[in-house]
Amino acid sequence: MNWPPLLLHLKVPSGDGFIGLWLPWFLIYPVLLLLMLIALPVVIILAIILVPAGKARPLVMAGPYVWRLLFAMRGLKLDIQTGNRKMMFDFI
Repeated sequence: MNWPPLLLHLKVPSGDGFIGLWLPWFLIYPVLLLLMLIALPVVIILAIILVPAGKARPLVMAGPYVWRLLFAMRGLKLDIQTGNRKMMFDFI
């Protein structure tokens, strides 16, 4: 079973070294679920309107696609470097 990332390890440059911040990423999921539930009536109405044109499927599948994208982020490491500045995001 694929689990979503629970923590975000953020390394921010500070002087000569880095400051490591551990952010609880799992607190974002209830907020996303609430936003999806709030948007559900609008999505249903738009899907009913767009069914005759054949454009309803991408609108209806946007929620599951976003959820699958979040679950696939576990293990993602981003190293961003601009000039002499460097920042690292690590989804654990």
